[in-house]
Amino acid sequence: MTTEPDDAALVREAARRGLAGQLAFETLVDRHQQWLVRLLTHLLGNQSDAEDVAQDAFVRAFLAIESCGDGSRFRGWLRVIARRLAFNHRRDARARAHYEEQSGVPMPHANESMTGRLGERDLLKQVLGELAYPYREIMVLRFVEELPLKDIADLLEIGESAAKMRLTRARAEFQREYEKRGGGRGDTRPA
Repeated sequence: MTTEPDDAALVREAARRGLAGQLAFETLVDRHQQWLVRLLTHLLGNQSDAEDVAQDAFVRAFLAIESCGDGSRFRGWLRVIARRLAFNHRRDARARAHYEEQSGVPMPHANESMTGRLGERDLLKQVLGELAYPYREIMVLRFVEELPLKDIADLLEIGESAAKMRLTRARAEFQREYEKRGGGRGDTRPA
């Protein structure tokens, strides 16, 4: 019976480089790609962008694998890289949109009548997508990734009380936007 090596062993092997290191890193990619793309899809609102950012995150992780330490917390280390890239991607997308708006290039706008026909899940995604990035990020980390508040605070590099306050504000903003769009029939607050 063969057991799969844990992340720490794969990180150590990948740090040695060479063919064995590449194979070890490919195993890490196979192991972590699905959840990373899911996380980034929630952060960016689009799977194509999420796949691009995930690929970039893995490339950066491979290039800096030596800085991962003993490798036992590879998933958290990769999540930090990916969330920073996602933030930069959204910032750059806003800058491109602003430039296109200033240059007169027409931008597609959401059809307001479509909102009335959205299903509940689509409405939740739309509202989440409209939140300011720090609010969206903390909502995804808490309610999609189901991370405990302490882990979220560590990941965001803020204190636990600051993370709790940001989450409280994010939930309130989410609730306001949700109700504005016709949601809110019954209790819609995340548990």
